[in-house]
Amino acid sequence: MHEVEVRRRSGATDRFGQPVDANPTEGATGALVGRFKCRLDPGKGGLVNQERSRDVFEVRHMLYMEPDADVREDDTIKVTDTRTGTVLLPSAKVKVKGTSYDARGAHHLEVEAWVQRGPL
Repeated sequence: MHEVEVRRRSGATDRFGQPVDANPTEGATGALVGRFKCRLDPGKGGLVNQERSRDVFEVRHMLYMEPDADVREDDTIKVTDTRTGTVLLPSAKVKVKGTSYDARGAHHLEVEAWVQRGPL
């Protein structure tokens, strides 16, 4: 069993309308929203060379969560294995959140988390 810690930006902006909080991928900043049960699937991705990024590694992880978990796109998450206490995903940004339904209604959330690392 895994547990996800969700943190959210304050919503405050500067005079240009930009968020005053640090980019969530830079660390576990923001107010703690809560901790929720989840299951983390291993990440997929690798080296990306784009217009302004060179030797950047992008990895996408998928989390499966209860349908009532409070998580939004652009939140920061941290995933821990509850049995061992091992941090499986120290800091990632929620990219996409979707709800999967069955015949009775909402069954679970599917959350794609995104991690980016650059040259050391």
